[in-house]
Amino acid sequence: MKSLLVLLTTLTLGFALDESQQLKDIYPLQRDADTRELLCNMQENIKAYLHQTPLSSYDYFHKKRQSLESQSMITWIHGDVFLDKLTANKTSTSHPLLKGEQDVHLGDYRYDLFTLLSDLLLQMQEDADFSGSKEKAILNTLIDGYFDKLKNPQMRCACIDEALSHVKQSDILIPYTHIERSKRLFHLEAMNLRHPNKTESASVRAKVNAHFKNTTPMPIKDIAVDAFGNYLVLCEGNSKSLHDDTIYTLSAKTLPLSYRFDNLLKRTYIQECQKHQDETIARFNRNDKVGEITLDGKQFLLSQLNPSLALKPQSDKTRAYKNYAAALGYMLASFHANPAVETCESFSQNANRQVNRRLVQVELVEMVYRYNETLERRWENFSSKSLVSCN
Repeated sequence: MKSLLVLLTTLTLGFALDESQQLKDIYPLQRDADTRELLCNMQENIKAYLHQTPLSSYDYFHKKRQSLESQSMITWIHGDVFLDKLTANKTSTSHPLLKGEQDVHLGDYRYDLFTLLSDLLLQMQEDADFSGSKEKAILNTLIDGYFDKLKNPQMRCACIDEALSHVKQSDILIPYTHIERSKRLFHLEAMNLRHPNKTESASVRAKVNAHFKNTTPMPIKDIAVDAFGNYLVLCEGNSKSLHDDTIYTLSAKTLPLSYRFDNLLKRTYIQECQKHQDETIARFNRNDKVGEITLDGKQFLLSQLNPSLALKPQSDKTRAYKNYAAALGYMLASFHANPAVETCESFSQNANRQVNRRLVQVELVEMVYRYNETLERRWENFSSKSLVSCN
């Protein structure tokens, strides 16, 4: 009996990929001190644990995907979509924006639905007191919103439009920067940033300036490194005003999550991803400054840092959450079926003709609940581990 208990414990702990190793794979340039701090935060917050263990999430999805009957289709996906990664911009018209663009690749649209549904389920469990049937109805509404948007690309969502009235591109400057002696600079202490050394700073400045020469020049005002090892580049905006400055990120390019587990997917699409990723992101975000930059032999993706979309349910009522869920589905479909990208437009047309919406709902919602139970067990096991830096 004792041997059986040891075996069961080993199997339970071994189900998830090692958390610290996942962080190294996702953030290869992250410092050890930042990794330890993030691990401690993951022990305290199950949502942080979900967000920072996408390799485990995809491993689970990949193994279960073989038994799904709903049709798999390929489009440009994010790879680990969560509530805080959905954002948008409001100019003459509103349009969705990507955050964490370096993760974009060709993959199964159902994976983004899976991670977004998982995050929404955790939020409902933390913030509301719904019955299981109401939770499932809300999750189903997200999928309905997704497919409704696929059918009608011009569909507008009032919930998102209301949220957008409170979001401006300049909002990202508030947490990351401050004004010192009439100059806008990065606020190092507030956002746990640091300045790179002189050699790194000179290299980043030279490479980014060289890249910007092909577009509209944007003078660099400051450079910093965040806790994940990404370079942040603060640039002058379209005028000398301090309030229209722009922040760009340089994020290390890594192998997409899907391709770590699915060799067929990797062999089929990795060359196309590498060739067209920059162009796809530029069309998604309507920003021609996206591009690949080489620093010290490593490949980085240059892209604009965008603020989060302040999209929340208006109350804890079921109807409010259904509207919220539908808006989330709408946002995700806006990425997957972006008419400016040929692959996405083709996906939208084929999905409308061939995908059984009801089957997708039944299979994915059931999978999300099973994964939710697995996630809680994994998180409890991880939280029980002794991390010296957290004591």
